Amino acid sequence: MTVNKATTPPSARSTPQVAIIGSGIAGVSAASTLALGHPESASAITLYEIGRGPGGRAATRKTRAIPALGINHGAPYADISTQQGQARLQTLGAATRPYRGKRVIIDGQSGQARARASSADETLITGPDGEMANIAGAMLKDVHGALLPGITTAYSSMVRGITRDGGGDGQWVLSDKDSQEIGRADWLVVAGSGIAHPRWSATFGGEPPLVLAAAMLNDPMLDAALATIAQQSAAPVLTVLMYATDEVAAQWRELGFHDGLIENHPVLAKVSIQPGGESQCAVVLHSTIDYARENAGVYGSSSSAARIGDASSDSTREEILIDEMLSALASIPAMPRIEKSRYAFGPLLHRWGNAFPEGPALPADLAVCSHARVAFCGDYVRTAARMGSYECAWLSGIRAGEQIGQS
Repeated sequence: MTVNKATTPPSARSTPQVAIIGSGIAGVSAASTLALGHPESASAITLYEIGRGPGGRAATRKTRAIPALGINHGAPYADISTQQGQARLQTLGAATRPYRGKRVIIDGQSGQARARASSADETLITGPDGEMANIAGAMLKDVHGALLPGITTAYSSMVRGITRDGGGDGQWVLSDKDSQEIGRADWLVVAGSGIAHPRWSATFGGEPPLVLAAAMLNDPMLDAALATIAQQSAAPVLTVLMYATDEVAAQWRELGFHDGLIENHPVLAKVSIQPGGESQCAVVLHSTIDYARENAGVYGSSSSAARIGDASSDSTREEILIDEMLSALASIPAMPRIEKSRYAFGPLLHRWGNAFPEGPALPADLAVCSHARVAFCGDYVRTAARMGSYECAWLSGIRAGEQIGQS
């Protein structure tokens, strides 16, 4: 577990403390809202994240072996479409950049591409240097690049157990897979529904940690929130990550687009081309939802769920699925046909099992359970933005931070 702390005087690191599980855009926006707007309400804020850094589904894959490599393996950009989001966008300042990539729609049978226009009321953004994770990273820091006062980050850290100390009246106690305590807090912020959703059982085994904890509290509002979350499902996606240089990269860059939605194809739904420097290029293939559902139980050996969470995964099928997705790509006319051994990095398989929520959004009036001291934020919570979107997660995090700060 990598822990980074802001330089905060000991006198300021007193209760109330806030634990945020997940450092995607929802968790980060909740943390920054509290740290900047309500420092007196949350003098100690800890972000627990299973991944190696901030960003969540909008993370950027890096490797020390290739310093120039950066792969936006979930979302290479975000669209901001609501009036509320447009207004809030101005507060992010240098944390975002306009997304200038060419977007197209590709026919999966003919390979023909047509332009995909943006609507008049949407703004497309990405992070500095084209890395989406930099948006979340910048939101956690001050103008000098230091963590905002009061914020602590705990990366490569998975919360496997949650209890309430003192028979339900004390602090939340967080523990790891060995049942060792890793933190305490007065408020618990659930940024992403993982620890609260029944799908936890199929992935990690046992009851979802927050469901177990709630059974001991007898809090009607929290129970109602969990019941709504349990009705939600998710649209999973399998991705294949690749990084190319020189002649291989040139073949991808010569296609002339950056974000291609694929129609009429049974396996592939999207291809993302992310140029870097003069002769480098990252490529991410996204599967259809149906293909991902047909191949449940495979997460990718390098994924955080497998590395940190010990998610049950059929590793023997990883290369099979990679080969199937590359073969599917080769079946589309005009797409490059490149041997996987020619890539400088990858191909690697990654599964977004909790990627796009479906079903009833968690109502705003259930998103902050003041008596239980639990707040929910993420793209599964109702906001002015569409459910499942980056904007939805961002706005819900802001709202959670504001409501905790005012409680």
